[in-house]
This record gives sequence, structure tokens and C-alpha cells, in this order.
Amino acid sequence: MSIRRMIPFLLLNIVVSAAVVLGILYWWEGSQADEAAVAAARTNLEDLVQPTNTPLFQAEVATSTPEPSPTVEQTIYTVQAGDTLGNISETFEVLLDDLMRANGLSNADFLQVGQELIIPINGFVEATETPIPTETPSSIPTPIATITPSQGAVVLEIREVIGVGELVEEAISLVNVGSRQVGLQGWTLVDEDGFVYTFDQVTLFGDGAGILIHTEAGTSTALDLYWGLEESILQPGELVRLIDAEGTEQASYLIPNDAGEEGDN
Repeated sequence: MSIRRMIPFLLLNIVVSAAVVLGILYWWEGSQADEAAVAAARTNLEDLVQPTNTPLFQAEVATSTPEPSPTVEQTIYTVQAGDTLGNISETFEVLLDDLMRANGLSNADFLQVGQELIIPINGFVEATETPIPTETPSSIPTPIATITPSQGAVVLEIREVIGVGELVEEAISLVNVGSRQVGLQGWTLVDEDGFVYTFDQVTLFGDGAGILIHTEAGTSTALDLYWGLEESILQPGELVRLIDAEGTEQASYLIPNDAGEEGDN
């Protein structure tokens, strides 16, 4: 066969070979793309189903904040002449036992003028904290007087009776002229008609400290006590006596018949 006749066949072979090569290349690129897509899809699937340490739902844990303990409110009161623990507890509306425990007192009838008392407004609370050690002083001060109640003579006077016959003015003046303070609980004032006033927890300090006992009704304070009567009972010329808890007469007073006469102690 001549070369001229072979040229068409060569060209045809070249075209067919090129078409086959192109087809193979196209198929190869397509298969690689599919494998990449499958690998990407597999990776995404694994990411979706792979467990993690993060919970889907995290429960909120309720935390309770401790409530602060109630503040113990306290105030300081300085004892005045004629004060008693009973009257002080009533004035500040605190329990007598709490008042004594807060101040380390063992005798409710034993106070000292000028003594500072802790008033536990919200009640006495025992200390729970361990105290910091401090240097112990040579002498430990106490909230009670250094002179014992048994020292000194009891010298009380019914100084005067005022407003005789007028209920709103009528009162008996009682004065402690001795140096010893006297607890008057259980003591009585007695007139000639048999009227009796009985003292409650009252401490009468010495060196001229005094109180007034009003015959009318009222609210007692450190300096004024009230008998609670509805009419006047004292008359001119009548003898008023002060009797202690053992029944011993400690003082008496003869009400003058007029303003110019003196009473006897």
C-alpha cells in the first residue's frame, strides 16, 4: 500500500487514540472527585456521631447562700441613783436574767452608781468564738461594788411627806443617808390605817440617794415608785413607818399638823 493511502488510517488512529486518552482522563478525574466527596461525607458523619465530654443539657446546681447571723444589738447604760436591775430591765424591755448574765452579775440587788451596764437589746447570746489570749491584769475588775453589802449600818429616813390629802401630789420621800446601799425587796411602808406598800426589787444607794413613793397609780421608774391607790390615804398627824423584810422598824415619820411643824425620823 502506498503512503498516500496510509495517511487517512494514521490520522484516524491518532484521533481515536486521543479520544480514548481524553475519556480515560475524564473518568479518572471524576472518580477522584467522588472519592474526595465520600471521604468528606464520612468525616462529617463521624463528627456528628462522635461522643464529646460536653453534655447536651447541663443542669444548674442551686447554691444556697448562708444567711448572716442576727446582729446582737447592745447598748451601754450608766447606773443612776435609785436604779434597780428590775426597773432597768423593764425600761429597756429585756429579761432580767439576760441583763445579769450579760454583765456577770450574781446579785440582782447589788449595783453601784456610775456602773456601766451592757443592755442586751436582742437577748443575751453566748460567745462561740475562741477569745484571743491577752495579758492578764494584776487585778480583774468586776461590775459589782468592791464594798460588800454587809458593810456599814443601814440608815434610812422618811425625809418628808408631800401633797398630803391630794392624790396627784401625795408622795413619801425616802432617803438613804448611810454609806451602805440597801436592797428594799420585801420592805414595807405602813400607815396607821393599815395601808401597806410592799417594795419590789429596788436598791437604794447611799450618801443621800432617795426615791419618791407616790400613793397614786402610775408606772414606776428608777426615782419614782407608785402605790397604785385610787384615793389619798395620808392625813396630818398620822405616823408612817418603814419596816424591813425581817419585820424590824427602820424609820418613821409623823406627818405635821400644819406646814410649820417638823416630822420625826
